[in-house]
Amino acid sequence: MTHPEAPPSALAPLRNRTFRAVWLSIQVASLGWLIQTVAIAWLMATISPSDLMVALVQAATTLPAFLLSIPAGALADSYSRRRVILAGRIIFTISYAALALLLFLGLAGPWTILALICLAGVGASLIDPAWQASVGDIVEREQIPAAVSLNSLGFNTVRSIGPALGGIIVAAFGPLFALVLSVISYAFPIAVLMRVDWTTRSAGPPRKRILDTMIDGLRFTARSPAIMAATVQGTFYSIGGISILALLPLIVRDTLSGNAVAFGIMMACFGAGACAGGLLNAALRRALRPHTMFCLASVAAALCCLALAFTTSLVVAGIALATGGFGWVTGWNVLSVSVQMSSPRWIVGRTISIYYAATFGGLTLGSWLWGAVAQGHSLMLAMAGSGLALAIVAATALLFPLRETTPAE
Repeated sequence: MTHPEAPPSALAPLRNRTFRAVWLSIQVASLGWLIQTVAIAWLMATISPSDLMVALVQAATTLPAFLLSIPAGALADSYSRRRVILAGRIIFTISYAALALLLFLGLAGPWTILALICLAGVGASLIDPAWQASVGDIVEREQIPAAVSLNSLGFNTVRSIGPALGGIIVAAFGPLFALVLSVISYAFPIAVLMRVDWTTRSAGPPRKRILDTMIDGLRFTARSPAIMAATVQGTFYSIGGISILALLPLIVRDTLSGNAVAFGIMMACFGAGACAGGLLNAALRRALRPHTMFCLASVAAALCCLALAFTTSLVVAGIALATGGFGWVTGWNVLSVSVQMSSPRWIVGRTISIYYAATFGGLTLGSWLWGAVAQGHSLMLAMAGSGLALAIVAATALLFPLRETTPAE
């Protein structure tokens, strides 16, 4: 009698030398980015009196991905994914180096900050689809869920310490020092990408024009119920949940009466919950169906929003943020794995990019929407409204159940 093979270890992809080298360099850069995120968010909260401008920091981060993810995915399926990632990393690094220089010269006003964040987002929009598509090129198919979870776990592990460290650095040395540290950290993945290489597992059809390639990706996605379900749910999930990150500087400043250190600690609480979600992802996948996991993740994020709407306690807010972080990363893990597992390797860059375009569009819209509600009405109404939206997402998840299909290569 034969027994089914045990699923690969959660750490199995790290035995792959190329994946390990790129993954470790990304963690260094992620730590720098999280330190910088605290610096920029708190800087905007102190130099701009507008709640909407503070929320637009998050919108500026996600808008380029909404606009450029689909052509970026076509590039990832048509050219060397490593080179696409490298180009994105260079644009990303130059953008934040320019912001650090302008801040040093005293020329970084609110709109300048938003413009350079958008430029950095152009680089990020090239990086993400190409890297996510490369995961299945570098590791074996049965290791893809573990590799996707490792990507999420790595980011959320540094997220549990990066923001608190960022808050301390900003309070002690100022935002400029934090920005310079982050730019230095971005050199690590650039150095690694220049040293390693990998090939696409399946070349697929002959290369076409980029526009035709994009149309093929849209057509394939529209015909895949599994990818469409993940994309639709991800869009509404992002609209409802982004209020947590977009409005947190205002919540700390106005509702919790905190400073930069308190903001960093609250971000770290969110990261700690996210890290726990990443660690428990494999166990949850064995125990629950994907749509059940996603429904529970949406409920956790909704509870976080509702708690932040009504509490004035740093302790309660920290617990709520840990719960929200757990739900946030669990939800995105479920959606990302569903898209990865349902996509043939030759078109996965495009399917991921279409999913990214939709969800980043939701993040951009949600950042603006909840910022406008906070500006025109109140923070409490904005957070309560986003909590209600997430509760609706949880309820409707049952109408669009997630499935992970096995595509024909």
